[in-house]
Amino acid sequence: MKLSHIDVCNAVLMTGSVTGAAKLLHLSQPAVTKLLYSAENQLGFKLFLREKNKLVPTAEALQLQPEFQAIAQQLDRLREHSRSLANKPTHVLRVACAPSIAAALIPQTLETFSQLFPSVSCEIEALTHDSIVQKVMQCECDVGLSLASLPNPALVEEVLASGVIVGVGPNSMMDMDTCGGLSINDLAHLPLIRVPPGGPHGEDLVPLASGNAALTISTNYLALRLAERGMGVALIDSFTAAQADRRHNRVVALDPAIPVRIYYLRAHRAQGHNAARRFVDIVAAMAARAHRSLTESSQD
Repeated sequence: MKLSHIDVCNAVLMTGSVTGAAKLLHLSQPAVTKLLYSAENQLGFKLFLREKNKLVPTAEALQLQPEFQAIAQQLDRLREHSRSLANKPTHVLRVACAPSIAAALIPQTLETFSQLFPSVSCEIEALTHDSIVQKVMQCECDVGLSLASLPNPALVEEVLASGVIVGVGPNSMMDMDTCGGLSINDLAHLPLIRVPPGGPHGEDLVPLASGNAALTISTNYLALRLAERGMGVALIDSFTAAQADRRHNRVVALDPAIPVRIYYLRAHRAQGHNAARRFVDIVAAMAARAHRSLTESSQD
């Protein structure tokens, strides 16, 4: 039997008539009748008997009905899957990045990227550095973006952007003369908000927070939002700090400077593609713009 025979037999079993089957299958009634006769000829026995205006299934048809239904359901799934493939973007770009990068740079990056690659779907995950490395090594993502550098022979590591750690706080807290940057003395009596020692640059911030009250927050983005609410001075990367409301808050680099870098991670064996490279380049451009906006505002 052909698949068209199974479609017709199942439709007649469901509707009880050639007219109903024709409507269900979007075929003409003569086409349904022809397919039905063809199926019966191939099988060598009748499947339906005409009684008044209905087609009544024979005993053989009733025995075959579960098989017809099972095959029809499989065909429906096959058609649905085919439609989804036809409508699916030609590529999926998987990105694993640090939470601060996700909050500070990914929205603008996606806005630009989607205009350049409308057929590429993006999957973004905000993860810790260790989780990003694991994803990249297992080829479970195409792009890894981290604020930490831990050289690994299985990975290719590329510096995308450079920034610094800055202090962000309400104008009322940051009213000291900071032309040369925030020193340890400037921070000594301020309530500080910082990332934990185990996070990127967390160890660098421990000496700055010694001896004064400090909030320890898991992400730079959350630290920024708490600082804007007057909870203290956030010590965060300049990429995140570019989002600060500078009408009511000051953003000042530390002195001496603590550098921050964004690293692009990918597996040695991974085959890069144009979309991934362009995505990474856009992230680099957005990061440079964010850092530059802080530098320019501090010179005004």
